[in-house]
Amino acid sequence: MKFAELIKRDENVIPMYEKLRNDKNAIFMWGTGALARNICQYCTNYGITLTGCFVNTLSEEKEYFESIPIFSLDEVLEEYDDISIIIAHSNYAEGVEFLKNLKKVKKIYCISSICCGVWENISINFLNKNEDILNEIYDNLQDKWSKKCMVSYFESRMNDNASYMFPYFKNDLDYYKNDIIKLTDRETLLDIGACIGAAIWPFINAVEGKYNSIIALEPDHENFEILEKNIKDRNISNILLRKACAYESDGYVRFAGDKEQGGIKEDAESFILYPAVKIDSLCEEIESAKDISIIKINFPFSVPQILDGASHLLKCNKPRIIIRIGFNEDVLVETYTKIKE
Repeated sequence: MKFAELIKRDENVIPMYEKLRNDKNAIFMWGTGALARNICQYCTNYGITLTGCFVNTLSEEKEYFESIPIFSLDEVLEEYDDISIIIAHSNYAEGVEFLKNLKKVKKIYCISSICCGVWENISINFLNKNEDILNEIYDNLQDKWSKKCMVSYFESRMNDNASYMFPYFKNDLDYYKNDIIKLTDRETLLDIGACIGAAIWPFINAVEGKYNSIIALEPDHENFEILEKNIKDRNISNILLRKACAYESDGYVRFAGDKEQGGIKEDAESFILYPAVKIDSLCEEIESAKDISIIKINFPFSVPQILDGASHLLKCNKPRIIIRIGFNEDVLVETYTKIKE
C-alpha cells in the first residue's frame, strides 16, 4: 500500500486558526517557554486575541510574557467562567488529560503546525508531488513503531489535529535513551546547534561520564555565554566549544528570525551575520573531530547544507546521525534525499 493511502483524512477540515478566531471564550496559553513564543507569533499572524497565559509556578519578577499577563491556574479558574486553553508546552497528550477534568475549561487546543514558523497544514499537493520519495522513506523505516509515527505525524499536520500523534507520544525518550542509539564509553559527540547544552547533559548521563570527547557548535552570542558557564559550573572535561554555525562552506551566513524559529536564509534582508564552518574543515583542523561517532543536529532549515559540509566524514566514519527536523515536511524530504546521496 502507498504511504498516502495509509493516512486518515477528516472531512471538512477547519484550520485551527479559524476555530480560535471564532472562539468566544477567554483564551489562555499554558506555558511561557519557546513553544509559547511560537504560539504568540501564530496568534498575532491570524488575529487571535490572547487574554493571558498561566504557569505552574508564578515568578515574582515576571508579570508579563510577550506583553501578555501571567497568571497562576488558580487565578484563571477563580476570575473567569468559561475559558479555552492553548497548550503551549510540548506535553500535549498529558496536558489534555489534565485540563479536560477542569469544569471551566470548555475547549482545549493543541496546535500541530506551530514550530519554526511552519503554520500551514501539509497539503494533498505535497503528497502528490513527493509520492515516490515519501513511499521510499516509509518503506525504509526499520520498525512498525516508526512507520506508525510517520503516518500519525502526517495525519496531524494534514488534519490540523495533534491528537493523531497522542498514541505514539513517549515522554521518556530522548536523543540517547531509545532502542536505536547504542552508546559505548568511547563516543565522540558533535552537537550542532548546542544552544545552552540541553542535549549534552543527557549524553554525559547516558555514558555515565565516560566518553572520548564532545564538540559543541553554537552561533548565538547569548546562548554561547550561557553554554560556557554551564560547562564550567558542571566541571565538564574533554569538551570543545566553537561559536559558529555548521554549513556547507566556511565563511559567514545570514541568520534570520529569532533563536527558536530562526535559520540560515541567504536572501534575508534583516539578519545577524554568524561565522560558519564545514564539518569536514573542522575534522582537518581538530584532531578529536576525526573520531566523531555521533552527530546531533538541531537546526530548523539548513540540515541538507550541513550534511553537504560533512560529506567526507559521513562516508568515512558513518557516524550515527540524530536530526531534529523541526516540523517541516520539505526539510524531511530534502534531508532524506541528501543522506541517500
